[in-house]
Amino acid sequence: MSTVAAVVLFTGVVVYAVLGGADYGAGFWDLTAGGARRGRRPRHLIDEALGPVWEANHVWLIFCLVMLWTGFPQAFAAIMTTLYIPLGLAALGIVARGAGSPSARSWCGPTSSA
Repeated sequence: MSTVAAVVLFTGVVVYAVLGGADYGAGFWDLTAGGARRGRRPRHLIDEALGPVWEANHVWLIFCLVMLWTGFPQAFAAIMTTLYIPLGLAALGIVARGAGSPSARSWCGPTSSA
């Protein structure tokens, strides 16, 4: 049974990594899009493409944590105890990033020229 749990956990990590590529790639293109005027069109396209799946990718991360907790509770306890501070900072970063992007868009005004 542990082999099945390991395969499901590995599959979840792979799906998270593959689907996260779009998320991180969009962040890179947003960063390199240019100034406010020149980057307006690329940022609008990024927002349109990523909008439907913006935070959905983190569901895979939660799935992997639940699979680790369910399938390998001793490993989960050891990992969480040892990496409490870095994982807590990563969680805060994910929350701040999720809250920061809509806030930044509202402060900078609308991204479309319509």
